[in-house]
Amino acid sequence: MKDETDLDATAPKRRRATKQDAVTPQKSKSLQSHGKNSKVYVPVILKLFQDRWRPGAATVVFSLDDVRTAVEAVRAVSDNPDAISARNAADVVYRMRSRTVLPEEILSKGFHVLRAIGRGLYQFEKASSGIMEVPVCELTPAIDQTPMPVRRLLPEAMAEMDEQALLSVVGYCQLLDHFTGMRIYRLRSHVRKSVPGIGQAELDAIDVGIASGDDDVPVVFPIEAKAVSDELNRVQIYNMIQYAAHYFPGLRVRPLAVKVDYQSAIHIMEFNVASRPGDLRIVRSASYAVNTSEAQIAMIRATSVPKQ
Repeated sequence: MKDETDLDATAPKRRRATKQDAVTPQKSKSLQSHGKNSKVYVPVILKLFQDRWRPGAATVVFSLDDVRTAVEAVRAVSDNPDAISARNAADVVYRMRSRTVLPEEILSKGFHVLRAIGRGLYQFEKASSGIMEVPVCELTPAIDQTPMPVRRLLPEAMAEMDEQALLSVVGYCQLLDHFTGMRIYRLRSHVRKSVPGIGQAELDAIDVGIASGDDDVPVVFPIEAKAVSDELNRVQIYNMIQYAAHYFPGLRVRPLAVKVDYQSAIHIMEFNVASRPGDLRIVRSASYAVNTSEAQIAMIRATSVPKQ
């Protein structure tokens, strides 16, 4: 996407995606389960919260040792204590942070965030939500400029792509250049590093942008990408901001997220540089419809790479 004319989906031999091109509609399914049938994780996290929450508290801090103590307390009243183990206390926190919705008793007190604050230390924090909703924006058409040797090996529909495939297409189509108004370069892909105060931060990509010349001071863009069924977690966005601030001190940071939906629309969001997860907000967003040409579609179908 070199200029605004590249956004014209009526260019010769290219067409807009039609209903026939669309992915079969599916009911949106969250990776976070409701946890109502949990006999271990939910009872343990609830026991932890009940033991430590006090009226008026803005945070509730606990350690891995506290998790082990709560596991033993749940075992003591369980009908099947042999099925409950405290051997992997960190897994309780991971499951409740990433895979299961927090119990209603915790959410009703305003605690939607559960995150690490150091080695073996965690806390519940107040926030309006744990998941950030994707804004509804008018679709901007864009031409699929992914080189054929790459495009033919990727799924036909954007909605079928995983995070790294999605970022590849976004990069080749220069959607981030269009969204930010800067020339964007990839610095690193899929980074996982330890950051003081939060533990491990995991990012799908780090890009840098310049406004005019190569001698510009680069702007750092930490990026979180989400496939169709993945949700935009507030803690993940906060953690990548902390990563960028720690490893690129003194540089301007503009955190971004890229999310594809079931209709193959690609949504790009920019966040404020918040000092806590609860203060995160989307400051700008745009949505793109990437139109794959008939020649690209024919080559993808002829190549027929198995679903990965």
